[in-house]
Amino acid sequence: MPVPRLYEAFSEPREQWVHVLATLLQLGSAETRDALVTELLGDPVPGTDHMLVSERRVVGRGDEAVTFDITLRNGDDWVVGIISDFSFNVDRATRIAAAQAALGSAARTVLIVVSPDRRQPAAIAAASGEVIHKSWLRIRDWVQERPERGAATGVDLALLLQAEYFYTPRVAELYRLEELMPQVAPDLREAFASIFLALNDLAPAPTIVHPTDSTAEVRYPRTGDANVTITTGGGHPVVAVVGGAGVAIGSDAALAAARSQILADARRALPPRK
Repeated sequence: MPVPRLYEAFSEPREQWVHVLATLLQLGSAETRDALVTELLGDPVPGTDHMLVSERRVVGRGDEAVTFDITLRNGDDWVVGIISDFSFNVDRATRIAAAQAALGSAARTVLIVVSPDRRQPAAIAAASGEVIHKSWLRIRDWVQERPERGAATGVDLALLLQAEYFYTPRVAELYRLEELMPQVAPDLREAFASIFLALNDLAPAPTIVHPTDSTAEVRYPRTGDANVTITTGGGHPVVAVVGGAGVAIGSDAALAAARSQILADARRALPPRK
């Protein structure tokens, strides 16, 4: 579907982050769009001033369907597909191969993987074709640098400042998760990051304590009071709201089933955000 959809709210943190990036790519001036695509690709390409930007584009059907977070297309000259996640140190080889196959035909096809990994993951280095890694940290840095380096004004300046307000505190919290991720099974890291960041929007900068060397407890709010906690260790995160039983996040489906109730209970248990 096309962007922008400025007034549509997203409940999933990753969709929020992607939407901010897609909005910059669609609504920025020709200069800003060109600079951002150049940052993503590592080199300039012609046609960014009239490229088609789509968000959450589903390609294929059934089990073979691939959802691209963002696609950029300039006719038959080039197409860029962007996929993203919040997982640290996981194997993305299968997902990368499926996304590359779904990109279709153009003179140049590029797949960009946006993840928290500070260094290029092995699966990207080993992939055939043009696959590029970008960290969320680098995207945050570009947004922070662009107003000064590009002397942005008007709509560009407003978009970039709002993007900076959005990304700066959230990216900082994403990288606080880095030390906790080894305590979470690889296939659960995306779900763990999702609920961590969703609760962080209700009570920013939670306190993280380590009862033992192999376990950790994330306490919301930042005062350290355990109104809401996420406990790691043993591979399966457990979310608990004061006065209620803990919910084990043993799969993406388990989180999807429990998410609404967890957040509703958390809103009642946490102090209002100032």
